[in-house]
Amino acid sequence: MEYSSLFIFVLVLALCTTQAVCASPINMLNPEIGGMIPLTGIGVMASQSLTTSDLDDIIAHFDTYAEEERQKWNVPGMAIAIVKDGKIVFAKGYGVKTAGESDPVTTSTVFQIGSTSKAFTAALAAMEVDSGRMNWTDPIVSYVPDFEMNDPWVTKEFTITDSLAQKSGLSDHWGTDLPIFGYDRNEIIHALRYAEPVSSFRSQFMYQNVPFLVAAEAIEKTSEMSWEDNLQNRIFTPLNMTSASTGYESFLAAPDHTSLHMIGRTSNYTMGPIPIANDWKFTDFTDIMGPAGGINADIKDMAAWAIFQLGNGSCGGDELITPESMSFMHTPKTPIGDIMVDPVGYYCQGWIYQEMNGTPSILWHNGATLGGTANILLVPKENLGIVILANEVGPNIPDFLAFSFYDQCFGGTSASKNTMSLNDYMAFVNQMTLPPKPEIMNNTTSPKDLTPYYGSYQNDVFGTAVVFKQDDNLTVTIGKRPVTFLLSMIDDTTFMAACPEYSKDYFKNATFTIGPDGTIQEFSAPLFIVSENVPFTRISP
Repeated sequence: MEYSSLFIFVLVLALCTTQAVCASPINMLNPEIGGMIPLTGIGVMASQSLTTSDLDDIIAHFDTYAEEERQKWNVPGMAIAIVKDGKIVFAKGYGVKTAGESDPVTTSTVFQIGSTSKAFTAALAAMEVDSGRMNWTDPIVSYVPDFEMNDPWVTKEFTITDSLAQKSGLSDHWGTDLPIFGYDRNEIIHALRYAEPVSSFRSQFMYQNVPFLVAAEAIEKTSEMSWEDNLQNRIFTPLNMTSASTGYESFLAAPDHTSLHMIGRTSNYTMGPIPIANDWKFTDFTDIMGPAGGINADIKDMAAWAIFQLGNGSCGGDELITPESMSFMHTPKTPIGDIMVDPVGYYCQGWIYQEMNGTPSILWHNGATLGGTANILLVPKENLGIVILANEVGPNIPDFLAFSFYDQCFGGTSASKNTMSLNDYMAFVNQMTLPPKPEIMNNTTSPKDLTPYYGSYQNDVFGTAVVFKQDDNLTVTIGKRPVTFLLSMIDDTTFMAACPEYSKDYFKNATFTIGPDGTIQEFSAPLFIVSENVPFTRISP
């Protein structure tokens, strides 16, 4: 999960409350908002604590501010909850469930929470540690025999803690595209042995999803329950998270659920939210990547989770996680200095701990699926937290609003450095690649014979890519569940790749490598989440 980009799969954590939350906001004042963050005249110094009056005033301003920003960012719908001292002090839905329609988001509307799911997986690991069936320092391979990294020494040394702390040495988001091509959890874990590291083990932070699948399999082994049943029996039920579920079918089955949206071309050729069809080919992404980003919940349940995370691990008199294990999950493990230099941040176990240069330190994580975004931000010193869920991937408004709220509470602008501003986002939208003109898509620079490009190409992780002719250009299919790219020639080695089954707005470059003998030797295929192309070696003409 990157911190200001489109696709990120990060965390979610606690909850423990039986307090009911109504659909209307608890603090319902409506003053004017006076500009971008931080709001002048609001906030307390780091040496002070928020009073009830301070927070009421801030929330009253923030309510209006959040809706103004939602409209500016052109996000169809979102939900926000704020918790303080073990209670939900604000909860509200904004906008609509589906762009262009009128059904409103409420506090009971279920969203996909993306990588905030990682904190739930970390919490299950903590429960297993508390049970005595697992230790944080246990090698993963002792529980998951098929686990194998590229380096045998790393395989042997890779621990439960390592799997949850983003220190694998692999490239950013390695393997996150594999579910799109139909590979299941076991196949993705098996593919780790082919992943070339980009840094030495434990030497630097690099955001990953796949190690959370490995940790979940270890949890399944020691608990003798599936990851899904573990969540239901040990977290959702005790914390009364009645809306919470896993996977896409459960998301659709929720009586009150939002639609998912991608940013793309609207009917008037501007960039905006495009609803994703319920039967879209790639909706099983959250099923496969569940332990890293597959939980669904409404804002009330996420508020309960935030309250639990701010507590000592108990709920209703029952200790779900020991205070020691709660502290371990929230304690810095991996510096993120190469990404966020100021203020200083560390990855923990499904959480990020961040020092804030004179204001209270925070725990936070964001998340994204292929159709939504989320952020949970906690201020332990103040027993304060905010959760924001949104139903579009692209505009990263949960990050923006979460850090805006922090700055409005405590003054300064240090928190807002973590996320893109509206101006940054609009610049990004303006630079997005719009569909090439028809003459480019249909371009062939010469009546060149395309036969030399035909054939099968192999990659250890992604399998076989088959290139063949369609009309006057090429088509390539990749993956266990074949995904088709339409290739339009730009020059002898460069083709424009379109993937209409993923999105009508998907266009990236694919390239072929010509060897010294003049024959095609390699095909470099674009992906969807990871920005780098994947090389496939030609194995047959």
